[in-house]
Amino acid sequence: PTEMTILPNLDVMIVQRRGEILLYSNSSKKVKQVGYLNVYWRTATPGVNAEEGLMGLCKDPNFAKNNWVYMYYSPADSSVNRLSRFTFKNDTIDLASEKSILEVKSQRNICCHTGGSIAFGPDGLLYFSAGDNSTPFDEPGVKYVNSGFGPMNDLPNHQQYDARRSSGNTNDLRGKINRIKVNDDGTYSIPDGNLFPKGTDKTRPEIYVMGNRNPYRISVDQKNSYLYWGEVGPDAANDSFETRGPRGYDELNQARKAGYFGWPLFVGNNYPYRKYDYATGQSGDAFDPQHPVNDSRNNTGLRDLPPVAPAFIWYPYGNSNEFPLVGNGGRNAMAGPVFY
Repeated sequence: PTEMTILPNLDVMIVQRRGEILLYSNSSKKVKQVGYLNVYWRTATPGVNAEEGLMGLCKDPNFAKNNWVYMYYSPADSSVNRLSRFTFKNDTIDLASEKSILEVKSQRNICCHTGGSIAFGPDGLLYFSAGDNSTPFDEPGVKYVNSGFGPMNDLPNHQQYDARRSSGNTNDLRGKINRIKVNDDGTYSIPDGNLFPKGTDKTRPEIYVMGNRNPYRISVDQKNSYLYWGEVGPDAANDSFETRGPRGYDELNQARKAGYFGWPLFVGNNYPYRKYDYATGQSGDAFDPQHPVNDSRNNTGLRDLPPVAPAFIWYPYGNSNEFPLVGNGGRNAMAGPVFY
């Protein structure tokens, strides 16, 4: 199971990564399948664990009147992740009712990071998350690798090891949390207040926050529209500030407005990584959080990025001096509802 949405009658719709759509009946207390999407969820490439599939689900704010639900999924026949709207009636997802709203390109048969969560704000705007679509593991048979630090290898034919092409790219929807207004006919418009004004060269106006690694689950405060997300972080166990940068941190983030949140140039409390030459193994200067620059050969967006917004909560595998309540051990940050 990847995401669920609670319907007005307190039935619970649940989606599973392999494509099943389930319904838990609040009256009968039983679960049954009410739909299925043919999704890409497993790669044939040896040694690779794909994370795609049926990833996101949310009911429309006016579901009681229109019976609409939204899903974010990886169609088996196209290398994209698709945000679509469906009608749910008589305990059945009507596949013929699908309105394809938006597609995010995806490099397949690699691992990892899809995001895929969907949430609505109190103003009816739809937010959805997309991961960096990059491989965090060391490349086999190569001398200089990312070693669990920020993946920024822009050598030719190594794109999947460079998150600057996605998360750090102002012209790409991957590694972002995007915000749109879905129209009744299934098209969408751009609300005011996103990160880049409409018409800005080399940018996508759908972007609300950028610089995300794997914002797997998001939530919007229904009182004030603050956006929260769990940022699943990288795996370096120890700091290497002189050569590479900080150890791995997960983050729980809050955005009160649009912003750039750092990945893959920064992590945790805006701790900077260093430039690293994957051809020679030479380390360069640390990135500047006030003037971050994306000079990757794979970058199709702006070179000069916005100043980095601060993380809300951050913690490593070990003990956190700043947030001792998180303890230590595994990391897999998620964001859930805000309660008052």
